[in-house]
Amino acid sequence: MRSLLVCPDDFLFRLLRGTPTPGEPPLYLVEDRALRARIARRGAAALAGDLEDPALYRRAFRTGRESVLLAVPHERRDRVLEALRTAAPLAPVVVLKDDARALDPAAPGVTALSAGTIGERVIQPELERAALRARVDRLRAHLAPADRLLILLQDDPDPDAIASALALRTLLGRHKTSAPIATFGGVTRPENRAMIKILEIEVEVIEAGDVDAYDMVAMVDVQPSFFEERLGMVDLVIDHHPEEAPVRAHLKDVRPSYGATSTILTEYLRAAEVKISQKLATALLYGIKSDTLHLERGGTRADMEAFAYLYLLANHNALRRIERPELPGDALEVLAQGIARRELVDGVLFSHLGPVAYVDLIPQFADFFLQVEGVEWSVVSGIVGGDLHVSVRNVGYIRSAGEVVRSAFGALGGAGGHRAMAKAVIHLGDWRTAVGDASPDAIRHGIAERFLRALRN
Repeated sequence: MRSLLVCPDDFLFRLLRGTPTPGEPPLYLVEDRALRARIARRGAAALAGDLEDPALYRRAFRTGRESVLLAVPHERRDRVLEALRTAAPLAPVVVLKDDARALDPAAPGVTALSAGTIGERVIQPELERAALRARVDRLRAHLAPADRLLILLQDDPDPDAIASALALRTLLGRHKTSAPIATFGGVTRPENRAMIKILEIEVEVIEAGDVDAYDMVAMVDVQPSFFEERLGMVDLVIDHHPEEAPVRAHLKDVRPSYGATSTILTEYLRAAEVKISQKLATALLYGIKSDTLHLERGGTRADMEAFAYLYLLANHNALRRIERPELPGDALEVLAQGIARRELVDGVLFSHLGPVAYVDLIPQFADFFLQVEGVEWSVVSGIVGGDLHVSVRNVGYIRSAGEVVRSAFGALGGAGGHRAMAKAVIHLGDWRTAVGDASPDAIRHGIAERFLRALRN
């Protein structure tokens, strides 16, 4: 069904000419016959007549239910609406308004669209896209001279980091030889390993000294200050974590308000009009899902828009395989010990797993214990190599987990995180120096004592 575009001059024709419309092309209603002829010569349908005369609309309407877009001066608006309604009482009408006056008469089926709304929905997003395109142009120009660009991730990178790295490489039009994705620590969590296997994403493990072999370094989902290794000035940082120290990078885009770095890279790709493959869409969608807990934790409007866009492009069969990886058989024994050693204190569930073969089991079980009735916090710890790992989760609407973990364990080792999830990593030697006992019961009680003190302060 065609729509009717009503305007005394050629404003709507100039505004909407060439805009794709579903179904039949629209019919323009204007007042000047010469203007009608010009519109017709340019291939569009038009009628000319008095916009305040119902006879014009009787000629234009076929069913009386066609949609109408009306753009007339406010002093004529009510008279034009009255004439239109006389011919087609049931037609849905959208009125472009450039003033604050209410519509009169307040007829059913009439919707007002203000200039401010057009600016918010059309002009402002385009301005933001233009700014993003300019930013993409700058980072492409800066990184172009590098024959070999290193895309560096945090140790044991998560899906958001892996997806963002793949997106940056796509944005730059590079491949795994000219822009390898690398980390100083391997990928260990089962779902993350499933992700790189199913989507065929190569993540290399390198040493700190290997960085010097590259012409430039880009970081995604991490910042130079997060590494124990001294990296100096890097070329690019794109991240959604808060800046704990000034970011030493020639170019940076750090947005703590965003739920995922994958969202930032999705915006880049769309602004630059880069085709997003099914593989990349699947990776980015999983990156957003995992970092925002399916948009339930820290998700913003930008995350939701990126999620909706990627959802239609992604391979959901591959997503299901990634999200439900095989669990090693010996993990059940670790879980059984964790359940047996659990302790619930004022809504906080503590569990020490003892020696753990896979560091990823600790946050997995922290997520699992948060499902127990009456639990608002889960604090799960385990020993991997010579380090004590502590993973913390909460229900999301109470104190920041990162803040509490830094207060509780920051003096002993690395500690921090987000509102609903955080972690600490403490060398066992440092724990013994501070506490004096590293037996399982002493570790659990020591963690509980420090955590509860920080939580109550």
